Amino acid sequence: MYFCAFTRILQTVERVSNDVLETPIEAMQSPKIMKFSSKFIAIIFAAGMFYAATPTAKAQSLTTVSTTPDGMNFSVDGTNYTHAVNAFWPEGSKHILYATPEADSAYYHTKYTFNGWSWSGGALVGNPVAVTASSAIKGYTASFQVLYGLNVVFNPCADCASPGTIMVNGAPITSNQEIYQPAGGSVILQAYPNSGYVFVGWQSGASQVIQGFQTTVSMAAPATVTAVFAPVQFVSLATVPAGLNLLADRTQVPTPTTMEWGLNTVHTLGVVSPQTDIQNKYWVFGSWSDGGALQHAYTVPGYAGATITATFVPGVAVQFLTSPNGLNLTVDGRTNWVNYSFVWGIGETHAIQAPTTQTDDQGRIWQFANWSNGGAQSQSVTVAPGSDGPGIRMIANFTQVGHLTLTSPISGVAFTVNGNSCGMPCDIQQPLGTKLTISAPASLSNGPGSRQDLAGWSNGAGAGDLVVTLGADALTITPNYRQMNYLATAAAPNGAASWTLQPASGDGYYDAQTNVAVKVTPLPGFRFRSWTGDLSGSTPAGTVTMSAPRAVQAMFDKVPYIMPSGVTNAAGTTPAAAVAAGSVASIFGANLGTEVILGPASPMAQTLAGTTVRIGDRLLPLFFSSPNQINFQLPADLQPGTQTVTVSTQGQADVAAVFNIVQDAPGLFPSVANGQVFAVALHPDGSAVTQDAPVKPGETITLFGTGFGPTAPARPFGFAVPDGPAFTLTDGVTIQIGSAAPLTPSSAYAVAGSVGVDAVQFVLGSDAPSGTNAALTVTINGQASNIVLLPIQ
Repeated sequence: MYFCAFTRILQTVERVSNDVLETPIEAMQSPKIMKFSSKFIAIIFAAGMFYAATPTAKAQSLTTVSTTPDGMNFSVDGTNYTHAVNAFWPEGSKHILYATPEADSAYYHTKYTFNGWSWSGGALVGNPVAVTASSAIKGYTASFQVLYGLNVVFNPCADCASPGTIMVNGAPITSNQEIYQPAGGSVILQAYPNSGYVFVGWQSGASQVIQGFQTTVSMAAPATVTAVFAPVQFVSLATVPAGLNLLADRTQVPTPTTMEWGLNTVHTLGVVSPQTDIQNKYWVFGSWSDGGALQHAYTVPGYAGATITATFVPGVAVQFLTSPNGLNLTVDGRTNWVNYSFVWGIGETHAIQAPTTQTDDQGRIWQFANWSNGGAQSQSVTVAPGSDGPGIRMIANFTQVGHLTLTSPISGVAFTVNGNSCGMPCDIQQPLGTKLTISAPASLSNGPGSRQDLAGWSNGAGAGDLVVTLGADALTITPNYRQMNYLATAAAPNGAASWTLQPASGDGYYDAQTNVAVKVTPLPGFRFRSWTGDLSGSTPAGTVTMSAPRAVQAMFDKVPYIMPSGVTNAAGTTPAAAVAAGSVASIFGANLGTEVILGPASPMAQTLAGTTVRIGDRLLPLFFSSPNQINFQLPADLQPGTQTVTVSTQGQADVAAVFNIVQDAPGLFPSVANGQVFAVALHPDGSAVTQDAPVKPGETITLFGTGFGPTAPARPFGFAVPDGPAFTLTDGVTIQIGSAAPLTPSSAYAVAGSVGVDAVQFVLGSDAPSGTNAALTVTINGQASNIVLLPIQ
């Protein structure tokens, strides 16, 4: 029963496995095959289970047989394949592998030859080869070599007698052939013509490197190479007079001679001119019999017996010299002659020219003077009959001039020579002994933050103008400049510090070799934090090397600060170094607040934008707060003497100042116009007293200030004075206008609706000055106010 069941399983496995074994690997990855494979695995698993229970079953090994490249013909146990195949072989079973030795490719002019079988452990011997199945060996590969056809073509004629021999990698061929060569290799072909032919050249083609009679072909694909030959023609070369030399294809040949050249091929004919015959007589080329130029292309005609003749004329030795020796001349438009010795034919005319000025090898300048034949600077010379005996000899005479060249390695330098501008390089040619005064820019920009300063001259002279006298030797002088770099300094916030730089510089530029010691001192209201730019660290000093433009920035933190004597009368500076109780006072400093903010009029605020002012534990009412000034009201009940005021700003340490309290410290509010300080005063109708609306004698004027002393009743603290009753000043007040007699006010009081503001009313007397801005002061209890101007009609 078990045998029958196993037999049925094996039959199923055999049928399925045969289908799979004949399926290429890439095709087995299709969904249909994958679905089929799962069933196949299940069947094999069932067979395996039966095998496990059957002592006689053998293990199977999966072996892949393939070719490289893919698509070659091979067989496994007599079955042919062209792609990789998977075989399930019992362990230890014998199998025969065979590969077709040679095959033509589907591609044009391509073949494959079998190289051998191999496995992961190395090469196999033989073809066919017998292998034994083993699970340790996963596959076998048949390797093939790709060959490309190299079609070698003879031109002319494939069916006539061979025009030559072509060596293909050293092997000769004499007719059209296709030779197969390994792909990726190279083939060297050389062409040798037979008698009666000449090799003309290779036809250009892809993957060829042609070098005359040889070409090298890279076998990246099938290729065709064509060697072109031509039938030979005999061409005779001759000269008049006979026996002179010619150039055939740039090679010198004696005449008469006969050349073997291919029909219709092109060659170069030339002459050696001048040349001497066997009697050492000079000859110069005259003409060719075909009318060509001295050197020209010649096409071999199709008829036999062609002759080409070059005719020469007698030559004359011609020599041109200069005094002094070694200077240049122009002959027939050329200056680059090896020397100025020539051989010219009789009857020829040539042009000669001497330069007006020129420079010799020592840099000296020479100016043309004359020719030895008395001719013009530029003249024509004709070779006359009879001159071939002595020849022709002429000398160009020159005289020396002074020469000075001014140059600079720095671009942008413009020189001034004897008051005239001269660019760079400045070339000066003047008579010997000429005196020159030379100037160069004192400074040149070299980009942002960099410049060059004139330090002197290359001949040892110092900075400034240079004086030179031209001599026999040519001079080249260069201004010497030194690199200067700018040191930029900045504080953040701006104006937070004072700077000390050693050494000091008037404009911030330093020699590139300088080391600069940098130090900052914080100004009141700031504390040094760190450096940025070309300095670093938290120490307010450092050293900067000026090898390049540098920039340093000192970073500061703002800290509250009150100036010395920073607590003053809000009206301004008064003679008394004190403020009065109940008055409006100001604190001046830095970083006292974060913003400018105006407080409410009444009741007044005790905090503005996080800033408070206090005396002891009493918070003071604030008019406004700003980083540099705070205005506040002092309590009216403060006793005369020393007091301490403390300013607190959110996020900052407290700052305090000591000041004096007195009973009376009058300050008159100022109004500035046209640079002058006027009193804040009103006419009886409430309009302002100004220069355009001056006071008239007999008018009752109201004058405003603060610090006029105590009132009865005592003025409010932080609140506006009520409309009634009147808050009358208790201390006596006198008013001084110019040199007039002191006035006693008709009333003196704290202004209703305001905080800390005082006013006095008075009648302008007839003895007051007129038509002027009179000086005005108020004195209370012996304490004088500041001086303001009162416009009087």
